[in-house]
Amino acid sequence: MRPPSARRSSRIPPVGAIVLAVAGLAASGLIACSVLVNRDTRQCSADVDCERLANGSGSTCDVARGVCVALPRVGVDGCIPPGPGLTSEQLPNVCTDVACVPFHNSARGLEDGDSSPLIPPDGGAPVSAPPGTNTADAGTTQFPPCLSPDDGRDKVIYITGSSNFPPLLAKLGPFIIRATGYTPVYQITSSCNGVKTVFSAQARDRLMVDPPPGSRASPATYVTADGSLIPCTLGPGGVAVDIGESDIFSSSCAGTVPSSDVGEYFGPIQAMLFVVPGYSTQKVISAEMARAVFGRGGDNQKATPWIDPDLYFIRNANTGTQQMIGRAIGVPADQFWGRDRGTAANLAAELTVVASEHADQAIGIISNDYLDRSMGNLTELAYQAPGQTCGFWPDSTQSLRDKRNVRDGHYPIWGPLHFFTRIAGAIPISQAAAAFVTTVSVPEPRVELLDAYIEAGLVPSCAMHVQRSTDLGALSAYQPPINCGCYFEAKLANGVAPAGCKPCTTANDCTDQPGRPECRVFFCEAS
Repeated sequence: MRPPSARRSSRIPPVGAIVLAVAGLAASGLIACSVLVNRDTRQCSADVDCERLANGSGSTCDVARGVCVALPRVGVDGCIPPGPGLTSEQLPNVCTDVACVPFHNSARGLEDGDSSPLIPPDGGAPVSAPPGTNTADAGTTQFPPCLSPDDGRDKVIYITGSSNFPPLLAKLGPFIIRATGYTPVYQITSSCNGVKTVFSAQARDRLMVDPPPGSRASPATYVTADGSLIPCTLGPGGVAVDIGESDIFSSSCAGTVPSSDVGEYFGPIQAMLFVVPGYSTQKVISAEMARAVFGRGGDNQKATPWIDPDLYFIRNANTGTQQMIGRAIGVPADQFWGRDRGTAANLAAELTVVASEHADQAIGIISNDYLDRSMGNLTELAYQAPGQTCGFWPDSTQSLRDKRNVRDGHYPIWGPLHFFTRIAGAIPISQAAAAFVTTVSVPEPRVELLDAYIEAGLVPSCAMHVQRSTDLGALSAYQPPINCGCYFEAKLANGVAPAGCKPCTTANDCTDQPGRPECRVFFCEAS
């Protein structure tokens, strides 16, 4: 495999020279008046047009005027200089050169840090499909067996959990098949069900079973060598779960008791997002605004334009998406206003087809891998966390997918994937589980594994600069034991690494790189 090439060096302004903070920008007229030059009558109809004109710099489209205007950046006024020893509260406010979008709570009648009592949801309209289901009537359709030696599936790994996992599984499955000889078989339930199937002391809870006749629950699927997910039958009585997959820590699932008989293995990093239909003109939401929407049902018009709970596209309390978002905005996962759309795929599909005249009133929550699959049809909102004066996307711009703000802590709603399995003497009991975790949760991941994570829109932990030990818990600076940040960004940019990333084949190529003496995944990296 040939290493990606290095990007031609460009001068990067020092942090101290970053554009001034929001108030300074407004006073100087940069927010309202700094228009990128273009002689066309209308410069833009969407933000992506502005990013092309500005070669990726932070700007947004004022749709009414058809012009590109500069976005504010977190600059020298009020931001925290980068450096060692930063606290969890400081990391999200470190000076950065990425664009952000301010949300003014006071203009909506909201207070910063608002903690108004939640209003219990009224139940809303019926859900589109029961939680943890898809739209196929699995109970009346005949599928091939999941375990089928005659078809090359003589060894399988049985996995169940989040509906956010299939996009990654489609990328990861072929690699697992090649590396282990095992075929992954996955059944969508929920993150907390994935936890339950491993932690529960009841044998019946540790089974994957076929949906009963007439059920709309999801059937199991097996992965093919090309990444297709094919529905299959588990057989009478079901099968024992090898791996319980979850988007969240087991402690976030009600009733879960810690057990020394369970091993936890970590996967890549996934972000949870607030999203709107592609036709929406909304760009940013604050934690306080999101709480008024999902915790107070619109809060007597304070949450305008999001005041109709029937247009809140949510999940359910057993899902990692709702658990993580709920912790971010101070709303328990079982007290969300809105309509449960069943699965991530259903939610994305339904939010995509909201009529344009209702686009500004619709809002949903989803994992970033499903957003990446719906580019153009769904739009992510920048999120302004408590204590921030500006909202950030997970990425450095709305159209890039570099997860820069996730990786450095400016965007807070993220966590690692979790793989749980029963252990004895700290070793997985199931040989299939052992084959899985020793392939996907390792200190030095193979290039094929990194590629699967990156292509699915997730971040390998070796590209992270912050870490946490609970869902939405305190952040701390992180130095991976093995770094892959240069490869991560190069892979996203079609083989072009950022300035400062030198290609290498051995450590001898890195002797002239202070602070980057190790050759890791084709690039000189920090040791």
